[in-house]
Amino acid sequence: MSSPKFETSGLRGLVDELAGVPTYTYVRPFRAVLREDEAMIPDDEVLIGRDLRASSPLIASQCAHAIADAGLVPVDCGALPTPALALTAMRRGSPAIIVTGSHIPDDRNGLKFYRATGEIDKADEVRILMLQATLATAGYRRSAKSGSAEC
Repeated sequence: MSSPKFETSGLRGLVDELAGVPTYTYVRPFRAVLREDEAMIPDDEVLIGRDLRASSPLIASQCAHAIADAGLVPVDCGALPTPALALTAMRRGSPAIIVTGSHIPDDRNGLKFYRATGEIDKADEVRILMLQATLATAGYRRSAKSGSAEC
C-alpha cells in the first residue's frame, strides 16, 4: 500500500488509505501551520466542503473532528464546487479544507487545504508532512466534542 501524497493539487490517495486516522493526522498539522503563520486562536473557524463522491461525507466529518480537537470551529459548507469554497473562504477571511477527488478514479479521494488568502503552497505541504509523520507515529487522541457550525 502507498500512503496519501501531495500532488499537483492537494493531498490524494486511495479512500481506504485516506479515511480515518490518516485524515486526522493530516488535518491537525494544517492547523499547526495556520497557528504559526496566521496567529489563529481558539474558536476561529475553518470551512469544510466536499464534492459528491460517496466517500466525501465521511472524510469531511473526520476533518471536522480534527479541526474541533485542535480548538477551532469546523464550519460545514456541504457539497459545493471547489472554487466556490475557495472564494467563500477568502471572502470570510477563513482557512478551508475541501474533500474532493476531482478527476481521479472513484476509489480515491483527496484534501485541498486553503489559507484565508488562497491554496497552500509547497512549503506548507512540506511542513504538514513533517508534522504528520510525528503525529502518525506518536498516536492521537480524539475528543468527543463536535463544535461544528454550518456555512
